[in-house]
Amino acid sequence: MKHDASQLLDAAVPLLVGAIIIVGVAVRADASTRPLALALALAAATVLVLRRRAPTATLAVSGGLVLALFAVDHAAGSIAVIAPAAALYTLALTRGRIHLIAAVAATAAAVAVVDIFLAGHHTHALTLQTAAHVALVAVPVLAAEALRNRRSYVQILLERLELAERSREEEAQRRSEQERLRIARDLHDVVAHTLTTINVQAGVAAHLLDRHPSQGRIALEAIEAASHEALEELRTILGVLRDPDDADAPRQPVPNLAAVDTLIEQARNTGLDVNFNVDGEQPPRVPDAVQLAAFRILQESLTNVRRHAPGATARVNLAYRDDRLSVAIENDAIQSRNGNGGASGVGILGMRERATGLGGTLQAHRSNERFRVVAELPYRRSV
Repeated sequence: MKHDASQLLDAAVPLLVGAIIIVGVAVRADASTRPLALALALAAATVLVLRRRAPTATLAVSGGLVLALFAVDHAAGSIAVIAPAAALYTLALTRGRIHLIAAVAATAAAVAVVDIFLAGHHTHALTLQTAAHVALVAVPVLAAEALRNRRSYVQILLERLELAERSREEEAQRRSEQERLRIARDLHDVVAHTLTTINVQAGVAAHLLDRHPSQGRIALEAIEAASHEALEELRTILGVLRDPDDADAPRQPVPNLAAVDTLIEQARNTGLDVNFNVDGEQPPRVPDAVQLAAFRILQESLTNVRRHAPGATARVNLAYRDDRLSVAIENDAIQSRNGNGGASGVGILGMRERATGLGGTLQAHRSNERFRVVAELPYRRSV
């Protein structure tokens, strides 16, 4: 469509210029020189057909024909200057600065020659009128420059729009990847915590079922409760992957600091000795992301204690500072069974990603036969 419009414009310009020149020459040319003037003027207009493919040659030929027309009839020549002006406009639009400077210099020289030697006055001197005529050469050049600048501006706008669209797509992809990582971490935390609880309780039940059936039943009930809770939480986590129009999609809130007491109680019910302490008062508004991260870090840490240091005492401390929440979990490292005492495992990596994602930090290290995890979670992420 754009190519067809360009071809139509290329054909229309010579026709329009030719029509203007024919009318002007027919009206203003002397009767004795009119046939030759019309021929030269039409030739100058016809050559404009080639202005796109050869703008320099078109300007030279049309300019030469107009110079000849000035020599034949000055009044007719003053009308026909439209042809080389159109050629100069096309050259300024399609060629580089060197071609343009040369073309402007040649055109200005031709205008001066016409005004001084072919105008009929034979003053052979440069006058203000001649200078004004020379200055008119700048009109098609400035028009072409204005169009060139507009095209450049439009091109820049299109590139910026394309860049903005690409940036939006990349941002959407990045957010999607972050969401998948969050879901994967939540799944890891829930599954690891629940399976460890079930494993411990199943061992207790197997040990006590014959000798102490009542206590074995309690362990089995704990397994049932833990598995039920895990299934509910898995439905909540995976709900974000379901169709938002699905009426059956779960709407349970994500774990927060209010659920920490329940988490501690569940850990104690599995036989883990947990000392829980809170320093300071919880601020009125703790971001949901901070609450979820604190809960998951506590959940993963307690799971690691049960898995890698069974029988150890865990000390959990929540400290509410002015600008951050400090979460500390410490336990006795029995022999070298704490799998996090050496290299950081997947669990610690996930906890660290949660903390750093909020602009905080997480340290996990073994010191003096104790394993300690400390997370600093700022209430507001610094810019």
